[in-house]
Amino acid sequence: MYRLAFLIFLSALFVACGDDSSNFTPSGNDDEIPNSADSQNGSSGSQNEVSGNSSIGEVVPGPVISDDPPVEDSTVVSDSDDLPKCTSENQGEAMMVASENAIYFCYEGEWVTGVVEDIGVSCENGSLIAGMRMPLDTVSSMFGYDTVSGEFVYRRQDVSVVGIAEKGPFRFGTSVKVVELDSMNRMADSDRIHETCVVTADGSYGFDAFDVVSPYVRVEAEGYYKNELTGGLSSELIKLRNVTDLTERDSVNVNILTHIDAVVVMKLAEQGGFNTPIRMLKEQSLKKVLYAFGIKIEGFNDDLFMQGQGGMFGPGTSAVSKISDEVNLFDGDEFSAALLAVSVMLQRHGSGQEMLLFADSIAQKVANTGNWDDWTSRAHLADWLMSLDINGDFEKIRKNVASWKLGDVPDFEKHLRNFWTKELKFPECNASTDGMVSHISESQSSLFGCDYRDTTKTKLRFTCDAELGRWRAATDIEKDTVGLGADTSKYDGAIRPGVINKDKNYIYETSTGKWRVATSNDIMDFSDVADVYRNLGAGESVVFVLRHAERTNETGSKGHLTDNGKAQAKSVGAKFSGVGRIYFAYSGYTRTLETCEGIADGAGQGSINPDVLDGLDGEWYVKSGDPSIIELSSWAYRGVPAGNFYDLEDRTKELVSDYILANRSKLQKVNFYISHDRMVLPLAVYASQKKVDLRYFDEQGNRNWVNFLAGAAIIFDNAGNVRYVPVRGLESGVMKL
Repeated sequence: MYRLAFLIFLSALFVACGDDSSNFTPSGNDDEIPNSADSQNGSSGSQNEVSGNSSIGEVVPGPVISDDPPVEDSTVVSDSDDLPKCTSENQGEAMMVASENAIYFCYEGEWVTGVVEDIGVSCENGSLIAGMRMPLDTVSSMFGYDTVSGEFVYRRQDVSVVGIAEKGPFRFGTSVKVVELDSMNRMADSDRIHETCVVTADGSYGFDAFDVVSPYVRVEAEGYYKNELTGGLSSELIKLRNVTDLTERDSVNVNILTHIDAVVVMKLAEQGGFNTPIRMLKEQSLKKVLYAFGIKIEGFNDDLFMQGQGGMFGPGTSAVSKISDEVNLFDGDEFSAALLAVSVMLQRHGSGQEMLLFADSIAQKVANTGNWDDWTSRAHLADWLMSLDINGDFEKIRKNVASWKLGDVPDFEKHLRNFWTKELKFPECNASTDGMVSHISESQSSLFGCDYRDTTKTKLRFTCDAELGRWRAATDIEKDTVGLGADTSKYDGAIRPGVINKDKNYIYETSTGKWRVATSNDIMDFSDVADVYRNLGAGESVVFVLRHAERTNETGSKGHLTDNGKAQAKSVGAKFSGVGRIYFAYSGYTRTLETCEGIADGAGQGSINPDVLDGLDGEWYVKSGDPSIIELSSWAYRGVPAGNFYDLEDRTKELVSDYILANRSKLQKVNFYISHDRMVLPLAVYASQKKVDLRYFDEQGNRNWVNFLAGAAIIFDNAGNVRYVPVRGLESGVMKL
């Protein structure tokens, strides 16, 4: 049964990727991005994001963080002079004066500060209210009462718990609760609850001294927080938790690590039959949580990475000792960086309740299996982090956190980049992989490509930049020139379409040994014959030397045009209706004569009697033998093979001298010479100074051939001055054979 399921999976993958399912990750020779969840509206977003094109210098489609303005904190003013009037309507309200970093209360008709102890405060729904003291114990509890002695039995007395509540820092008005847990009842909540409020700007809090029956507690912080992604306030109230042990500790922080860690700690306690002190489980729990996010801290949890399985690791062997209670954003150590990194990661699903659901799902996975093994969610998180990175949003986050002025911003970016590159299966970026260009080969990613050239979901590619020490979005030229021919197939002036961006062209220079973007100075398009006529100067005349219109499969001298070919010729002639008499010449082949007749008909010329010119027979440039069309196109651009051909410039000038300038007595303002592709292709190459792309010989190039009714305009004046323009009579001057 399992074998059958596996075969079905492989079949589905093969169908999705087509015949070529190889994962080609070539080296360079020297881009569409998922739309994220609306991360500030609490939306979980789509699991099937759509990407766009990307390269350095381009804007990757978004929004990645949010186009909406950040939520402004209406309880903050710049200066005390900006405080609103204190009236009975706003009695008890609190405001932060940023210039003083002080909280003011509207109390009895005036704004006052430094009076928390005097007037008392309470907090509700994330707001601070003056004039009401928060009770120490919110219920009358019998928990810990000894019926024999008639007294409460306290494990510790006069405990003064302090800490910091932060996602970003929680705003003043955040409520903080300590709920004592009953160790005799599987750590169930007791009815002993202690409460306080955050009355600072940095999220720090402190309790009045209280006694505890149980040292095992859950600390909860509920309020608004400073959002590191937007720079504003969170859009919703959130509640973070910490399960800890107050036996030997008074300092307890609450943050996103403690929130996830709490679930893991409780699971470890359950697995130990609730007989192991919680303080003995906290370090092991934090190691598992950091491991789940791919965060390795040397001397702390690196053993987990060597084993490759979080659930196999036991406590007590670390050189570095740390528990989540001790971590905060601005300690300036590796744990601060880890905290901020995880905090950013979780906002893949918004800043409110959806974020907490995401965090809780991860916590349950870590608690039950020792790792976060939801590979689809991990891949989608990696997609989102990659989007943030290449959009420059990591720098925005750094600036937002720095603006809080609470300390140096830790190096969180390295953990985010490590996560998305590892999850999306990029190798380590170092000197040995410098310049490597790769696609996303992780099949769970919404930007997965079957192979390097697969652009079904995205044109985004990545390169290892050893100077930066990381993977970044590849520029167009980096991703488009990967694998553009072995050394033997490249030549000076070779033009190739981009490997990823087929609409872009690149040209090879032997002087530098590199490809560069082809410009209008390198590539010339064919001009429409009508435009060339309209732009003739005074005293100028033009001879359009064109390939015949579409022919039948009969290639001999008696072969005819198809019905479509006749219509093509007539459409070209219609562009010259009313220009007066037109001179026609042809090669002597039936299809070239029929082309002249069709053009004349379209131009309203009536019956014509065109001349046959020997030079138009198609072999004008061939000196000897019967060279192939590949050899013909190669010689036109590269001059090789040379033995079968005349010199391109000399032979072209001979054509102009002998068949145009010497024939001026017959020529009109507009003239058509109808020939064959084997003559017209070299002429168009010469006319464009090798800038039209008719490099059929180049198997790795566009392999264009000259189209029907395309060629060159030879323009001359009465003084014998001559200029050339590659021209087309139809929509394109090139075709595919």
